[in-house]
Amino acid sequence: MKRMVVGLLFDSHNSVVLIRKTHPEWQAGKLNGPGGKVKEFETLHKAMIREFEEETGLHIEDWEEVVTIFNKVNDYEVTFFRAFGNVHAIQSKTEEEVWVYSARLLPNNVIPNLRWIIPLAIDDTGIVIPVRMEDRGES
Repeated sequence: MKRMVVGLLFDSHNSVVLIRKTHPEWQAGKLNGPGGKVKEFETLHKAMIREFEEETGLHIEDWEEVVTIFNKVNDYEVTFFRAFGNVHAIQSKTEEEVWVYSARLLPNNVIPNLRWIIPLAIDDTGIVIPVRMEDRGES
């Protein structure tokens, strides 16, 4: 099973860091959180720290797991994390550009599942309950 991580960095003004994807092909031109593949023998948390730093230049250690989505049809899982910090300190470190957006007014070209994952991650109660979901690949 392929394992991936995605990080959503927020600030106190409800801004979020998103990246304009160039790959995989189905995400090209769309916005997602910075992230990528988990290496063999790497923990999800360590992968999140590494991937976010590789793509934004920011080393953040206090990631909190928000939701994991399993797709049995395509044999992968994606774990979404959240953290809070200085979103304006980001830099694009790859060909995929990183930008800051309002978490309350997301652009039209975000990956569809971010429309519910971002509100879940930024929940004002301060309570994060990790959720596990299974995506059967059905439309």
